Amino acid sequence: MRLEIEFRRCLQRQSLEWAFQHSSSGSTIARNISPTAIAPSTWVKLQSLPTTYCSDEALLLCQQSEQQWLVWIPDYGEILLDRGQFDPLI
Repeated sequence: MRLEIEFRRCLQRQSLEWAFQHSSSGSTIARNISPTAIAPSTWVKLQSLPTTYCSDEALLLCQQSEQQWLVWIPDYGEILLDRGQFDPLI
């Protein structure tokens, strides 16, 4: 339970940081953001599944390092993935 609370706080912090960074430049930022940009609360497509019984999509929770994200996979749970293991949904 404590770990879940920590992940939620991390997700909230990442969302607030992202919103703050992109709100300072006004509406011109919205036009410059790539539709394939990844951010917390974004659904992504997994390139390989941890088990055959889980979903092939995951929800990004928070970025752990430049190349690693904590994600939640339906019917599996939370897992740490490298950036190359998923693609943004288009």
